[in-house]
Amino acid sequence: MYINYLWATHRLKYAKDRKSVQPYKGCILCGVAKDHPGVIKKVLYKDRLMMVIMNVFPYNVGHVQVVPVRHVEEIEDLTEEESGRMWRLVKKSVVMIKKTFQPKGFNIGFNIGGDIAGGSIRHLHCQIVPRYERDLGFMEVLADTKVMPMTLDQAFRELKKHSEILEE
Repeated sequence: MYINYLWATHRLKYAKDRKSVQPYKGCILCGVAKDHPGVIKKVLYKDRLMMVIMNVFPYNVGHVQVVPVRHVEEIEDLTEEESGRMWRLVKKSVVMIKKTFQPKGFNIGFNIGGDIAGGSIRHLHCQIVPRYERDLGFMEVLADTKVMPMTLDQAFRELKKHSEILEE
């Protein structure tokens, strides 16, 4: 009988000591925006208003977030300039992900209202999750485990090749 093994050796450090992986205590997205050394970050693009970052705990390969640089919790608190820039970056992020990974579809959305809305971060951000034809397999359905076909660093390098799409 042939057995497939799912190796995730990079998770050992996280499993042993979460604080050594992400010791930052404040708003994690503000930490990314301020380039805090205690924050894991995969920034694909940043300007004075917005940034496009990879979700470091992705739902799928190519999962990115469009995030205001300043701390904003409610969508109505965005300035008109920020709102326009955010939507342009959502559109451009979809184009970048399509060019990089050729997904079959996307889930795009916001969790506004913190825990009650299913979000754990009270800093407004738009999730862009690419969906692939074979997203769900045995591991996802029966073992409650997501199998990622490449590492976060590999996905970041691939997206970075097309990140010029995000420029104004």
